[in-house]
Amino acid sequence: MRQRHGFTSWYCALCICAIGLVLDHVAWAQVPNETYDFNITKGIVEFSRGHYAQAADLFEQARQAVPNDPEATEYLGQTLLRLQKYHEAEVLFRDLTISQPARAQAWLGLAISQSYLGKYHEALVSLEQAQILDPKNPLVYFYQGVVSHELKSFNQSSALFSRAMALSPDLTPTVRYYTGISYYERGLLDQAQKEFEAAIASGEPESELARLALAMLQQRTAAPKGLKQWDLSLSISGQYDTNVVLLPIGIQPPGGATGISQKDDFRTTSYARGEYRPIQTSGWTAGVAYGFYQSFHQKLTAFDIQDHAPSVFVQRQIGMVTARLQYAFDYVRVGQDPFLLSHAVQPIVTIAESNSLFTQIQLRYQNKDFQDDRFAGNSFRDGKNWLAGVTQYAYFANGTGHVRLGYTFDTDRTGGGNPPVATPGMQSNADWDYKAHRLSVGLGVPEFWTLRPNFAFDYYHMDYDNPNSFSVGGTTKRRDNIMFFTATIGRPLTDWLSIAAEYNYTRDQSNLPVFNYARSIFSLTLSSRF
Repeated sequence: MRQRHGFTSWYCALCICAIGLVLDHVAWAQVPNETYDFNITKGIVEFSRGHYAQAADLFEQARQAVPNDPEATEYLGQTLLRLQKYHEAEVLFRDLTISQPARAQAWLGLAISQSYLGKYHEALVSLEQAQILDPKNPLVYFYQGVVSHELKSFNQSSALFSRAMALSPDLTPTVRYYTGISYYERGLLDQAQKEFEAAIASGEPESELARLALAMLQQRTAAPKGLKQWDLSLSISGQYDTNVVLLPIGIQPPGGATGISQKDDFRTTSYARGEYRPIQTSGWTAGVAYGFYQSFHQKLTAFDIQDHAPSVFVQRQIGMVTARLQYAFDYVRVGQDPFLLSHAVQPIVTIAESNSLFTQIQLRYQNKDFQDDRFAGNSFRDGKNWLAGVTQYAYFANGTGHVRLGYTFDTDRTGGGNPPVATPGMQSNADWDYKAHRLSVGLGVPEFWTLRPNFAFDYYHMDYDNPNSFSVGGTTKRRDNIMFFTATIGRPLTDWLSIAAEYNYTRDQSNLPVFNYARSIFSLTLSSRF
């Protein structure tokens, strides 16, 4: 779980809870068990002094003196929270809610431990139960606000914080601070400034909370300090390709003798990418990037690829929404000859529904200019590509694993018109107009034994608009069903160096034999990131 802004202030809130338990203690202090009474009383004293390890030992001894005592269990649970032993606290409070389901403080303690473990939805369920049992407890609404804030439900969290503050004015500084953070996350900087100022004014001027609020005020218009403005990644890979038919960017050369080779080969590939962000504030990011790819075949040197890909981008962060607009140029050479020049403009919007759930929407316009130097008739594929897609990402296991599901539609318009019949053996622009649908799924498995497995499967259905010149009689429209499968397993070697083994399988089931193929690539890659 990531560190929350000023969340140490919940200690102050727990003091209210502790006071309530002390009052309860007065009522049951007449229990005729001196060991129990001594350890509880001594534990409260050590707890108030901040000696949490000693307090935990004393509360545990009290539990042993009076097994299943709920008060001693609640004291121990609170102490474990202070010691940041959240898993132990969760188990303790969960057992208590099972044995004492009517204890609101047990449900509240369970919710706090769950929130620290990132189990936000489970925490909301526990808090709902605590609210039913104790509807006037300000801490219940306070933590409901905290969890809603972590889930980026800022409108809901603001209302919950206000209710907590109305029930307990002592929570005003903390509530004001969190409300300011919620405004800040949504890009409402003026409202955020007012809340941070109110948090400082309503609390202790020298408190940790006041310091954090002041820091947020100071960074309102400044770029976050310490953020790195550049990234650099390098990789080198050894590969065995069972059928050298495709370019690494997924563009297939024309069919026929000069295109699909149906030959295997070994090759070495290298890739480098650098990014520089001269503008990097809390709301805006702008920068430039450059990618370079090079492959060298052992035998089929005519299929060596060189790819230059510079780009520029600007990005805006408004609360849970990130909007990015980028322009990318691509220049590809095959066998030392020009193959493709393309220009693309791509807006991308990412929406964070919660800490573990993201939706990405992308559009793209691409102008493709194919060159005839390497493949005869390649320029017939010149055209404009339009793309629209949406992908849902869900992260689990504290962000170490993920599931991905996406759909994309794209179409190529090559200006070939709509001839009813193609001339066999004579390619034209009309061969390459298509509409396509792509389904994508992916799974990232949480790391085990320092290994990081990833799997992906894509299904790509392409319907071409016109009869194809490679068909018999020139009357058949091309239809392709392409399946992609990728399995990767990697492990870090150092903080900046990693190694991965990868298997890629491609199967193009085309109704035209010249475009029908299967391909497997086995790779071993060494990657570094700076």
